[in-house]
Amino acid sequence: MNRKVVHIARPGREEFFGLLVCVIFFLSGIVVGIFSASSLDEAGTLALQSSMAGYIDHITQGTHIAPGFLDTLWVTGRIHLLVLFLGFSLLGTLCLPLVAGVRGFYLSFSIAAFIRAFGTGGWPLAFALFGTGALITVPCFFLLASQAFSTSATLGKAALGMGQVRAGILCGQGDLMRTGICTVGILAAALLELYVTPQLVIWASSFL
Repeated sequence: MNRKVVHIARPGREEFFGLLVCVIFFLSGIVVGIFSASSLDEAGTLALQSSMAGYIDHITQGTHIAPGFLDTLWVTGRIHLLVLFLGFSLLGTLCLPLVAGVRGFYLSFSIAAFIRAFGTGGWPLAFALFGTGALITVPCFFLLASQAFSTSATLGKAALGMGQVRAGILCGQGDLMRTGICTVGILAAALLELYVTPQLVIWASSFL
């Protein structure tokens, strides 16, 4: 007796809903990060200022030893790999918004804490250090997160007995294309971090 296979199509509304939820958590993480940075005590602020000042001096004096390309690529893209992994997990719909929140928290906390340590004149330098690569990696994150959220939701429906899915349904041509675009973007962000960010830091350090 042949068992009927029901394909679960992935509607665009699931991707949109996943994107919306992740954006909300990301923005919430930003707010929490800003408030957390504002609560740093004087000792923590001075320690951060001393540490970052030494790091910046090494870059401006040309004595900073940059990490290798593979290390930089791993740091730049590891959260995106986690997103892809969660997309093929039943827990993805629950974990992906949390990952988005954590991403927003660390980005805003890093920038806000830097501004707290160096004052408003540190804005250009904070952008050079933390914001340059984020211009690429954050859009890539949301592109992959919305896709992964929809994939995880599709798996969840199948687990609840609403049909079966095949690899072609879970990972279609559009998904592969977006993943490829994000891969190129992450590679570009890693190269940017290695070769462009130090030059921006040297330029922006004049504003301190």
